[in-house]
Amino acid sequence: MADIWSEALHGLEPRLDRQTFDMWLRPIRLASVDGDLLQLRAPNRFLKEWFETHYLDLALDELESRHERKFKVAIEVVEEAPPEPTELSRPHLEIVVDHPATRPTTHQVQQPAGPPRGLHPRYRFDSFIKGGCNELAASAAMAAADEPGTRFNPLFIYGGVGLGKTHLLHGVGYELYRKDPNLRIVYLSAEQFMNEFVTAVRNNEFDQFRARYRRDCDCLLIDDIQFIAGRDRTMDEFFHVFNALYEAGKQIVVTADRVPADMAGMEERLTSRLNWGLVADVQPPDLETRIAIIQTKAARDDLELSPQVALSIAELVRSNVRELEGALLRVTAFAQLRGVEIDAEFVRSVLGKTATDKPPITIEAIQKAVAAYFSVKISELKGKRRHRGISRPRMIAMYLCRQLTGSSFPEIGMRFGGKDHSTVINACKRIEALAQADEDLHAAVESLRGQLAPRD
Repeated sequence: MADIWSEALHGLEPRLDRQTFDMWLRPIRLASVDGDLLQLRAPNRFLKEWFETHYLDLALDELESRHERKFKVAIEVVEEAPPEPTELSRPHLEIVVDHPATRPTTHQVQQPAGPPRGLHPRYRFDSFIKGGCNELAASAAMAAADEPGTRFNPLFIYGGVGLGKTHLLHGVGYELYRKDPNLRIVYLSAEQFMNEFVTAVRNNEFDQFRARYRRDCDCLLIDDIQFIAGRDRTMDEFFHVFNALYEAGKQIVVTADRVPADMAGMEERLTSRLNWGLVADVQPPDLETRIAIIQTKAARDDLELSPQVALSIAELVRSNVRELEGALLRVTAFAQLRGVEIDAEFVRSVLGKTATDKPPITIEAIQKAVAAYFSVKISELKGKRRHRGISRPRMIAMYLCRQLTGSSFPEIGMRFGGKDHSTVINACKRIEALAQADEDLHAAVESLRGQLAPRD
């Protein structure tokens, strides 16, 4: 009986991806067995609650199938004590005479070695082109950097891909650093925040995590906050981080691809917090702004560009800033390879009737196309039914979402009815493997891919 739990884990391991198993099941230990009662131990309260909510039923099913009887489980939290320091690792104590000449210099405040980690030197306010499409968001970001924690706090900036949200976020960080290099500025994506939180849970490092975000932070810059929607524990922790910083008068700037109210799976209390300050959007650039962006990019890269050429590119590419810069790079690269001058006619020959003004492929568009192809309902793709007629189209839709949108696994899972990210990972791996052996499946995937992203 002593190995009953190890046997159950061994049976569960192939049914879960390795990361999920190592993070949430492997740390659960067997303490004792008393008849049908298993006394288990978890290293911390969070891991205990998460295991009970998501994996306990699975474990009980495995135990019952192996031993043909029902079991009960009781879990206690037993935090592992840190190892005692050895002689080699124990710090040596030194007696220091309190005299000005002998006081240790380690007590002096150290100046930061450079800008905060993660900020890109290209994304500063002086390289951001303001226009009617982004004026409110840009002005608010600059005001937040001028008076952090007082005006526009929190500042929530939303808009589509490649429109400058991240540029403004970095700009706030760089401007604050320029004014006061000692400010503790933390920049990261919401997905990184979630990963750090999970790591803290796994390694029992709550104190360090909370100190970094609640105490040792003067400005928090979070990119793509929509990625934590549907991740209950991460949302709960971010809620407390938000409250701690807000009450302390620290600046919070958040970006997303939609307004808080449109984030499916986002807790109402967190949505309310994100709406406390200013909510500003960035729209696709108008013609004048697109011309200014092209001219600025050309000047920064020492490219000679006539107004007519800038106008031609701006008229052909209407979607976002990234596509504009990519179009300019393509035109100049072709001109150098062919050894010709750039004029309006050459731009049209290179870019042609560009498709960059088409709307981007979205998860919703993929769900709609897959549902129509397999004659199922979108609600069924998002539901829990495991019938092959539903599960196979669902996996194909998840696979195409990953391939064609670049969305993260947690984001895709959330948009499919709150599925766990491991479910999306498994779906992608399975479709990739099945498509190599099943010609009909391969044809269906390619047909849908062509329908969603037709070649020019």
